[in-house]
Amino acid sequence: MTDVRYRMSLPVIRSLGKEGFHIIATERKICKKGAELGFYSKYTSETAYISDAEENPAQFVADLKKLSESCTERPVIIPVGITSLLAMCENRDEIAKFADASLPAISSIELANDKSRLIPFAANIGVPVPETTFLKENETAEELSLRITYPAVIKLPAGEMLGLSPDERYKIANTKEEFLQSYQNFAKYGGDILVQQYITGDGYGVSAVFGKNHEPLEIFCHHRLREYPASGGPSCFCESADIPELADYAVKLLRALDWVGVAMVEFKGSRETGFYLMEINPRFWGSSALAPNSGCNISLALCRAARGDEAPEYTHFSPRYKVGHKMRFLLQDLLAFPAYLRRSKSKIKFALSFISGLLNPCISDGVLDIRDIRSSIRYLKCALKKTDSIVR
Repeated sequence: MTDVRYRMSLPVIRSLGKEGFHIIATERKICKKGAELGFYSKYTSETAYISDAEENPAQFVADLKKLSESCTERPVIIPVGITSLLAMCENRDEIAKFADASLPAISSIELANDKSRLIPFAANIGVPVPETTFLKENETAEELSLRITYPAVIKLPAGEMLGLSPDERYKIANTKEEFLQSYQNFAKYGGDILVQQYITGDGYGVSAVFGKNHEPLEIFCHHRLREYPASGGPSCFCESADIPELADYAVKLLRALDWVGVAMVEFKGSRETGFYLMEINPRFWGSSALAPNSGCNISLALCRAARGDEAPEYTHFSPRYKVGHKMRFLLQDLLAFPAYLRRSKSKIKFALSFISGLLNPCISDGVLDIRDIRSSIRYLKCALKKTDSIVR
């Protein structure tokens, strides 16, 4: 496994460790000492430092090859970070010589990562998308601000590739002045800037693992109940869900992309107003731990896909996990509490519900696990030192 500094590496390590896998956790040589979260899990068998996939992709692949040659059997490689995933996708043929991996074609992942291309692609195959516009030829940002409706969402098409955190990749503008300020700030990155209709409702995710025949071996749906920051960010409190129509949309979209491997398709909306595609996350997503906590072993399905397992043709969605299981990220949820309290119609009722949730042993945590205490403590130490970045 690569990029074990990320918190979403832990549910993968823990899920596969419980299945008896021998896990080699790897991290960039430039990673700050102590930040290699996965190194501290009791389920990690070995650790290794390798070259950075973005700075030196050729050496990154060479390092993976060297590690693979030290294994007693042909290994499966699981990339966690986006730069590692891209480097492996660009070198799929070379990777296949020494290891198994479930990787989409580089053309598929580039399309999925670029919202300026993904939105019209999805609309063309019947997946609902928000109304989206761009700056027209010879049009100024001032003129654009006059022809859109507010609130509006301004997005960078490939913000993750720029190293931006989720809440830095878009802004919500309620007025012309806010729009022009945000547009100017995004313009410094170059390229197109998306302006989208603001969609009300909650966030939903459909996660899936696709085999080499482009059919899903596993599907998992979740519902975002709270986010941090509350204005729009990664989920800090969520639950497993049963949403067949979203599963159908996600499968339709990923099939059209000839997808292989893991992905999370994000939607926003409600049953009353409809659901709309927001983006595709072509790797393990922030709240990945909810899947195994609900009884859905996405990580094992990814290993099966890497080994060549295929699924029958998808026809309908029927969850094979516990629906309604709730999970939180404690630190983020505590940070989000004041904002949700302010917007609550009944502050006392919300506060009591929040406190009772903290005391509810049936609500799992996305990172903290007493059965894997060293990695849990390491996460807390890192998060408390860098609250603004790590806890997101």
